[in-house]
Amino acid sequence: MFVRSLAVAACCTLAAAVAAAPAPAQTTDTPVPGVQPGACTDTAAPTSGFSRRAARRAGRHNVLRGTARDVGCGLDRVGISVLKKKGKKCRHLTSRGRLTTATSCAHRRWLNVKGTSSWSFRLPKRLPNGRYVVRTRAVDFSGNVQRAHNKRLRLR
Repeated sequence: MFVRSLAVAACCTLAAAVAAAPAPAQTTDTPVPGVQPGACTDTAAPTSGFSRRAARRAGRHNVLRGTARDVGCGLDRVGISVLKKKGKKCRHLTSRGRLTTATSCAHRRWLNVKGTSSWSFRLPKRLPNGRYVVRTRAVDFSGNVQRAHNKRLRLR
């Protein structure tokens, strides 16, 4: 009886020690979605962009398509910034599909795209014709942020 109670006590203290121990850090190369940034160690920034052909199609069909990739922990999200430049001021596209009043071009208003490695962004039909600057930016699960990639887009 004494041996049985000692075994039960040892079992309970071992279970309590395991429960109180910190969880081991996740070291997988491609974590599942929802993992907090920094859970995977990676130093390479992801890349994203779209082709000239995709820009021409976006001018006709109002859908901009592009790609993004990461060699380390995997892509978390991709963002896009659309602005209409006039002189030294810019009008930024909002999440409601409208252009803001003219402000500094240095300010960036990031909008989420649909998808990650192969993404698309629906442009509003009511955008005025003209030349736009589109910036894309990808973020991986490690928290690395791509330096914004600029391209021009013409809407007619």
